Amino acid sequence: MTSTVARRRDRRPVRRTAGLLAGLLTLAVAGCGSAEGAATAAADADGVRTIRIASSPLSHLSALYVGEQQGIFAKHRIALEWDTTNADLLSVPSVLAGKVDIATGDLTTLVAAKAQGLDVKAIVPASASTGERGEGKDYGALVVRADSGLDRPSQLAGRTVSTNSLTNIAAAAAREAVRADGGDESTVKLLEVPFPDAPAALAAGRVDGAWLVEPFLTLAKSQGAKEIGWGFSDLAEDLTVSAYFTSGSFAQQNPELVRDFRTAVRESFAHARANEDAVREIIPTFTTIKPELAARITITGWKDEVSAPALDRLADYALRDKVITTKPDLSDLVLP
Repeated sequence: MTSTVARRRDRRPVRRTAGLLAGLLTLAVAGCGSAEGAATAAADADGVRTIRIASSPLSHLSALYVGEQQGIFAKHRIALEWDTTNADLLSVPSVLAGKVDIATGDLTTLVAAKAQGLDVKAIVPASASTGERGEGKDYGALVVRADSGLDRPSQLAGRTVSTNSLTNIAAAAAREAVRADGGDESTVKLLEVPFPDAPAALAAGRVDGAWLVEPFLTLAKSQGAKEIGWGFSDLAEDLTVSAYFTSGSFAQQNPELVRDFRTAVRESFAHARANEDAVREIIPTFTTIKPELAARITITGWKDEVSAPALDRLADYALRDKVITTKPDLSDLVLP
């Protein structure tokens, strides 16, 4: 099987701005809503099936990279062809057009896609909140400069906060951290800044606060930021943050492959949970994070099932924040 490194198209973090979610999903409806590119995955002479998988290069991918190293995917006759140049908000059109088979997407984005009638199917979680609050306890946090004089999320009401999108789960978490602390979340001025660029924007004073996830959370703290809020825990208990998803067409045409992928992911999660050192060692191989910082990051929670109650709550937040206009039927968003 081709090595993990050889199958990665580009290990540099995405720098481009994702744009507004509504526009991207409209593009998906207009150009590729039928998922014409989806097809039955062919196996090679040894029965190995290649899955084209896209994601921003965030630290939660480490479990799958370690799983590849350990031969877990090979055991299930799966080879992963990685594209880490694909921003998560661009992943819905890519999946529906058949440019990739599976991608990672935060659950708010998938709810919005479902609300627009797009045939997306969550397969298995990609990342989850640890459910803990406090410095270094969760892999996502609201941060400010240590010398800012700000100590709690409510103080960011009326101020500028960066998120990697204005309409995804990061935006919801930033707002909810402010609301849960007694502030008016509707007055927060969100500014769209890609995660890799946000630590510098915060340090330069372009924003008053930033919602960040690992590994960029630890990078920001190494440059003088401090954590003041943990919006993932404010959004929901047992919060699934993102999922590996595909199109309904691909799932229908490749049911065994999708099931095998889910099994391999869960086995990779189990191995990662038991081998944290291996997880930290692999992060610098697909991000620009140096080993000394990778040794300090907070590892994501890896869960085997998408939390249905959390998914429902995220749909309510999406309504509140006008990401969607009507709450969709979520009963078939997650594959059984």
